[in-house]
Amino acid sequence: MVIAIIAVLVGLLLPALSAARAAANASAAANNLSSFGRGLILFSNGDPDGRFCSGAFDHVLDGDIRSRGWVADLIGSKVAIPGKALDPASRWKVSETVADYAGAARQGTSVPLDGSEHGWTSTSYAAISGSAYFGSIEAMNDVWFTGHNTNVATTWQLCRGDPQTTLDNAYPGFGSIRGSPVEGTGPLDTGVLGRAATTPARIALMGPARACDGPSFVVRPGSIPLRTGVADGVINRFVGFRLVHPSDLLLDSFTDGMNVVFQDADLGGGPGRKIHELSDIHPLHQPKARGVGGFAPLLFADGHVDRVADTCGPGSTQPDGFIGNGVVANATGAITGHTIDGPSYQEAADQVWLRRLESAILQDGTKVEP
Repeated sequence: MVIAIIAVLVGLLLPALSAARAAANASAAANNLSSFGRGLILFSNGDPDGRFCSGAFDHVLDGDIRSRGWVADLIGSKVAIPGKALDPASRWKVSETVADYAGAARQGTSVPLDGSEHGWTSTSYAAISGSAYFGSIEAMNDVWFTGHNTNVATTWQLCRGDPQTTLDNAYPGFGSIRGSPVEGTGPLDTGVLGRAATTPARIALMGPARACDGPSFVVRPGSIPLRTGVADGVINRFVGFRLVHPSDLLLDSFTDGMNVVFQDADLGGGPGRKIHELSDIHPLHQPKARGVGGFAPLLFADGHVDRVADTCGPGSTQPDGFIGNGVVANATGAITGHTIDGPSYQEAADQVWLRRLESAILQDGTKVEP
């Protein structure tokens, strides 16, 4: 009888404890984002161009993560240390950028050079990563313990701005390099904020990162850089302890820009009209059945943090685990594209600005409104 009573009490307490833990995780995540926001604003106050950050957390495309990108900016400001202020609700804790700077995942044979916006003078991936670039094991360990990691993803608007020349983010000679700095007008700055077609309170800057899709971002056992995965031995040697294990997933660094064609004319869409997709922001907090129906705490350009909920998917009144757009996946589950309709657009657009921040004049003279 005593055992039965204890079992009933445990059964009653577990849901309450689970709910309390989820609420605590959401509060901690919001507090972390709020501290990041204070750091970004502090950086903009001291930056000659009023930029909120110096770029994305991307060692290959943006340059040395110790001096370039928003993570380095915050560490330098001493307001927050992203690698030590992780979203506790996320199962995965390691950014894809860690694999880049550790030399654990060679996706190509060379580094693309983007001119003045890029910090590299070498086109060799091996030369800019791992011990060849950072030096001794102690120096590599220090990079990790200083906090050069994150499990949040920034938006394209924060680290890249508006598409540079065309609506599909293409750039002559760099069409295959998704996310390259030359594809955007530059990190969000106070000037753009003042001219933008919306208020700072609707310009999202960052939120919980989703795990990268595809086999290239799965951790594999090994001690050499892989083309079809991430070598766990390389990362673990770099940081100085067993950080990752085989089958772990890495996290996206930032969203992919204006990738989704929005056809709903009633809401300002139409043929060729593209908007920002938010699929790399994961609404993982307090999900409902099947792991969907949760929310993502998002940091906005005015410094406030708000919850943006997953309430529906394209063509469905049921939540789908994404905010705004949905995704198109192949038979293996890898994401091959993005899709959106009126309801799924409105799911995010009530709180998040998904269009261009400013109008643009294309090469053919066409004016593109936000």
